[in-house]
Amino acid sequence: MKQYVFEIVRQKWRLLGVIAFIILLNVTFSVVISAYQLPLVATLQTKWSDLRQKAARSGKVDAATLYQMGTADLAKLTAAIPEKREFARILSDLLEAAAASNVEVGAISYKPEQLKEEPLLSYQLSLSVNGSYAGVKSYLSDLQNSQELLVVDMVTFSNSDLYVESVVMDVRLTVYLRGGA
Repeated sequence: MKQYVFEIVRQKWRLLGVIAFIILLNVTFSVVISAYQLPLVATLQTKWSDLRQKAARSGKVDAATLYQMGTADLAKLTAAIPEKREFARILSDLLEAAAASNVEVGAISYKPEQLKEEPLLSYQLSLSVNGSYAGVKSYLSDLQNSQELLVVDMVTFSNSDLYVESVVMDVRLTVYLRGGA
């Protein structure tokens, strides 16, 4: 029996050396992981949890401070809403933005409505613009980044000719104004 084992070792010594090396590597990695990495990971997870808890606690404010911050933000918003008499200027700004974006404005219609909850007027504007895709996209970006209290409610795009880059964008906007004279 010993002769058979010695014969196998003599013939397959390279394979057995590779297997022994792999076993040694496996044992070494297991020792490194269990002795060094697992405690380090546990320590880092504890630190991470502590930092997350501190960050969560630092963001909390008491109700009175939160109320004061909300009241100040509301005052800023109210001050930013233009008066009703500035509707013509806002409409002019929309037309200038269209010209700057190199698009043509078609028909514009609007319908004023008094809001019941607040002393505000909302103007529902509907307009269509026509131009290249880049121009229409630029105009839509200008609308969304407007300094006025303007909400883009709906946008539809159409292109009647597949071979000509002429996009028609129908937009429905809501502009909010203070109801003063």
